[in-house]
This record gives sequence, structure tokens and C-alpha cells, in this order.
Amino acid sequence: MGFVNERLENHQRQTIDRERGIVLKRVEGGGPGNDYRFHLALPEGDVYFRAHQRFHQAEGHIEWFILQTYAPDHIKQDKARLRGLITEAMDAYGFSASKEDNDRVTVTFCSTFEPHISE
Repeated sequence: MGFVNERLENHQRQTIDRERGIVLKRVEGGGPGNDYRFHLALPEGDVYFRAHQRFHQAEGHIEWFILQTYAPDHIKQDKARLRGLITEAMDAYGFSASKEDNDRVTVTFCSTFEPHISE
């Protein structure tokens, strides 16, 4: 089935893949700098990452730039799998755990990044 967005009883949102036991939650962010922090709970351990969001309203397009990733060594060893899971989760997450008005989500992993004002 893959990742789905859901609203919890406490009105928070999460993006979850029940079959694989993976949960993505926004920890903080969304202020003027569009800088966010996420927690990706995997069965084998916790991953935290920092991301910047750009929203192109006219196209219904969200860009996520993954700036830093913090994970235990045993998870970081399989870089391709970790990046794939983050990409898949963020694609489902869209913006604020909703893809209601967003046709397209792209995820880019950056070592250097120049933020721009969202459109």
C-alpha cells in the first residue's frame, strides 16, 4: 500500500507505511525560512533530517531539499535505501502531510544549498 497521510486524535499529522512499520513526522519548522526538521521512525532505528521547502503555487509543485541527515551508522551504510525511503515518504507527505493541492513533489539531496523565497 505504501505511505499514506493521516490526522491523529491530537490533530497532528503523520505519514505512515503500516506494512513496513515506517512513520514520518514533522518535528518543527515552517517559519519564514521554510526550514523544517523531520523524524523518520524505521524498525531498525530513528532518522532525523533537516529540509528546506519551496512551493511553486502556480504549478502545484513542491520542492524539498534535504540538507542534513542524522542516522545511526548501520542505517547510513545503505545510503541508497535511506535516500529512497526519505524520497518516498516526502513524496507522500507533500506539504503538512497533505497532497491535496499538490500535483508534484520533488526531493533533492544537497551538500550545498542556496535558499530562495518561495513563489
